[in-house]
Amino acid sequence: MHPYTPRGRAIRHLEGDPATIRRRGTEIEQLGTDMIESAATLQAIADGASGQQGLAVDRLAEVVGDVHRELRLAGELYRPTGPVVRAYGEALAELQPRLDAHAEECDELWEAYLRAPGFREGERPPFAAADADTPEAADQAGLDRAKQAAYDAWSDEATAFDDDYDTWEAAFERAAANVGDVLDGRIEDGFWDRVDGFVAGTLEVLKWVGLALAIASIVIAGPLIGALSAIVAITVLALTIYRKARGDTGWKEVILAAIGVIPFGSLGKIGTPKFVDDVFGGLLTGAGRSAIRTEVSTILGSGSAAFRFSGSGVEAIRNGFSHFARNHGTDGRLVDSLARFFTGKAAGSLGSARPADILIGTWWTHLGRVNTGLSWGTGEGLYSRLYDGVVGADR
Repeated sequence: MHPYTPRGRAIRHLEGDPATIRRRGTEIEQLGTDMIESAATLQAIADGASGQQGLAVDRLAEVVGDVHRELRLAGELYRPTGPVVRAYGEALAELQPRLDAHAEECDELWEAYLRAPGFREGERPPFAAADADTPEAADQAGLDRAKQAAYDAWSDEATAFDDDYDTWEAAFERAAANVGDVLDGRIEDGFWDRVDGFVAGTLEVLKWVGLALAIASIVIAGPLIGALSAIVAITVLALTIYRKARGDTGWKEVILAAIGVIPFGSLGKIGTPKFVDDVFGGLLTGAGRSAIRTEVSTILGSGSAAFRFSGSGVEAIRNGFSHFARNHGTDGRLVDSLARFFTGKAAGSLGSARPADILIGTWWTHLGRVNTGLSWGTGEGLYSRLYDGVVGADR
């Protein structure tokens, strides 16, 4: 694999089909013209300019309404966009063969450089250098010159690639800028479009927050982590249902979000108020809320005490976080952390937990980690793949 060009670009073939792009530009321009002509016809109907009378014509004019304005606006956007797209296709048709030829030539020249014996100028190590004024030194100098010449040939070709790439990049940016000029200020998102964008961004943030809370629950735990995790999971489910209602996502995402809400470590209590309370992280019962308030009070109280003592906000945050990060059990940090890592439950709760809770919670904990691991770099975790295998990827 050859290195990057002198301007830091990877050397590869240029993608795109110039003929298809040119044809698409012509089609877009023609579509814009057709839209404008159709808008004129609709406006004539709406204005009663057709010369026809009768209830049917009146009803048709009512149905048409102001559609002609929107259609004309779309046509006025499409028609000037077509020539821009076509111009880029013409530039691509000229530059793509040159860039591809440079890429192929660079591959061959680089391979020739690698095969050539000797060293480039200044790269021969001292231990590999022959004594001066000897036949071996003369032979090495000849090999080194040939090696340098092979590299220079590749470098010249790579520079030519850079030059043509600059020309293509300018054509692409010019096309993008011209399309932007055509559309600038003429297309605005509506209220619900802005809401959709906010929801999509929020869901992306909550995915990372949920991952951070899952990791924190292994070591930190406590009722506050449970409540925060529940709030995040329920919020994700609610926003995913909204996206499904808007047609921006499918049932798979809704089902996976719903799975994230279920407290699988409490399935032994299914059908009881305790199970529902676990879904909401303890927020539905007085005892659960009391534990959360106590933990919050401890964290804030510890931070306030540190601030009053030292006068440092940093010390206040550090002291408060130290209380937040403590394990909430009597078995010690190491034992409790190991129990949470292998079973998903605190060491102190294992003695009173039902066997079904321990079994299901342990398996679900490990499946969740497999799901997270498979999701890295792919976006398709274990649960998503199981869903696609059972239900189908298109549903």
